[in-house]
Amino acid sequence: MSQPIVFSKAGKIMLVKYVNGIPVRSPENVYFRNGAVQQITPNITINGSPIADGNSLWAAANPDTSIEGSIAVQLGFMPPGLYAFIMGDTTEELTNSPFPMIDEEITVPMEAPYTVKLKHKPIDGTIILVDKDAKPWDKSTSTPSAGEYYVDSQTPDELEFDESDAGKSLFVSYDYLAPKVSHFGLPKNPVRPAYQLIVSGEAAGEDESPYEAALIVDRCKVLGAINPPQQGGTPSPVTITFTVLEPRGNNRAVDYKITPIMV
Repeated sequence: MSQPIVFSKAGKIMLVKYVNGIPVRSPENVYFRNGAVQQITPNITINGSPIADGNSLWAAANPDTSIEGSIAVQLGFMPPGLYAFIMGDTTEELTNSPFPMIDEEITVPMEAPYTVKLKHKPIDGTIILVDKDAKPWDKSTSTPSAGEYYVDSQTPDELEFDESDAGKSLFVSYDYLAPKVSHFGLPKNPVRPAYQLIVSGEAAGEDESPYEAALIVDRCKVLGAINPPQQGGTPSPVTITFTVLEPRGNNRAVDYKITPIMV
């Protein structure tokens, strides 16, 4: 390829985890479903240390002392699976696992029966019910009085109230058994593994001829802020910075590949 090219798309990334010193391409060690990639920015910095010359304003020499490289990947949002993968955690699929329900708003019916069915079936002993002023209500062992609620063991997802509490707004927190839960997070002792980072994308030549492009970082690690998935509001872009590490053997630290698209 002799003509200049322009990268027409941001590209897509794939992470291959290092295991026992080598990148291993297997389902459990590879991640590439990383959501909306907005921008990928490589950066290479070569540092030097000038040697002063006492007889000149110019340095006598400026030998290279170190090299630094990074790849900044901006995503439209942080996918939970990618966060777990980067933090060295795994995503587990659990069944019938305790799950919190916080501040579920309910209203006592205006007419009998004065019962409210909750969204889920609470685990026994986990219900906390308060009014709009955050004042706790007591659980009754039988027919409730004003300011109390009753739960029949045969219908644990239904709360019964006194007639005098009709129309009141109340708030309930409890745990329930969720049939299917995806489980991941920040481990107690997180270990950030090294990765091989592979970027694939498209480019256009000076004559607008199309190319497929690839960037391969032999070894890298994620450094800096690693923000978990945002909760609430409009998703904000997040940037993940991969710091380039010394490559294996005679490999290039960063390798670019271009191939024409046959149309």
